[in-house]
Amino acid sequence: MKEMLIKIVRGEKGQALPIALAMLALGSLVITPLLNLTETSLRSGISEEDRMYEHYAANAGISDGLLNILTDDPQLPAAGDNWSYGINSTNGRSVNVVIMKMESGDWKITSTATSSNGDNTEINCYAAMAGLIPNALSATKVTIDTGVTINGNVQWESPPFKNNGTINGEIINKAINWPDRDDIPPFYLEQLQGAPTHEGHLNLTLGPETMGDPYALGPLYINGNLNIYADPNGAVRLYGNLYVEGQVFIAPNITTYMNNFTIFTNSSFTVNQASAAMRGYGCIVAKQGITFYSSVSPGNYLILWSLEAATNVSTASQINGAVYAGGNAWIGNGTINWAEPPPGLMVPPFRLKIVGWESNQY
Repeated sequence: MKEMLIKIVRGEKGQALPIALAMLALGSLVITPLLNLTETSLRSGISEEDRMYEHYAANAGISDGLLNILTDDPQLPAAGDNWSYGINSTNGRSVNVVIMKMESGDWKITSTATSSNGDNTEINCYAAMAGLIPNALSATKVTIDTGVTINGNVQWESPPFKNNGTINGEIINKAINWPDRDDIPPFYLEQLQGAPTHEGHLNLTLGPETMGDPYALGPLYINGNLNIYADPNGAVRLYGNLYVEGQVFIAPNITTYMNNFTIFTNSSFTVNQASAAMRGYGCIVAKQGITFYSSVSPGNYLILWSLEAATNVSTASQINGAVYAGGNAWIGNGTINWAEPPPGLMVPPFRLKIVGWESNQY
């Protein structure tokens, strides 16, 4: 038996060589396509990464174009024309932006990012000028007292909703699509480039001589509070936007001619006596809160908007425009009539929305 096994084993000698040669031949057939596939995959991954960086760079150009529109850059083109410019290298790609204003008044922004190898990614963004939030009153919480009339929609986000007045419009209980509130201060600050600066608080005391010849104020950046007092009465007329870092206080017996301009404050706005009067068209925008107890002129247009706090309104007359509050809105007296802003009034930047988007790679 032992001798038989030895013979069998000895008979297997040399059979490993054909097997090894067969495996070598098979490997030579497989290894070349496998290496080619690996190389192709690596090249494809690098190409996709390049395309991704191009896309990010082109997106940055779109964002820059939208910002220029929102801040009303002086180089923006007229209807039917365009403005072309480059921005700093982004992700190692050169970026060219073209802003075109179409005859309809809408915008087309084309951003093209080009790599060093000549490949490029183009994004077209179409933006339209949307209206204000189409409500007479928009707030987180709402309180409407007896005798108040709201002619327009009322939108509120969370309880309580208290209505003892009359609402001639839709009552909407859902989240409000506010613009980014961090965009609002830079929007108004941008309008004051080159305007004078007043360091510290500005305290004005106006007398009867200003009733026929109102005190001229604006455009002006005030790095402090703005307080306007009467002795015993007085008037002020805006000749530009006001940007106030501190609070704004307007005393009784002061008449303010808004003159199609805006008062923006990073703090609070207060006018708290019916003997004070607001005249004409304008916006009052406050970061921290608005107290508006004032008479208003017939044919007025006002936007009252507190970004982060309450807006409290009481007037014996009618406000045409809109009231907005990032907190509670309290309407104690008077009538609010929803209306679109008149031409030329620089309303807060609710107005830009994206309506189309295209991406192409070449």
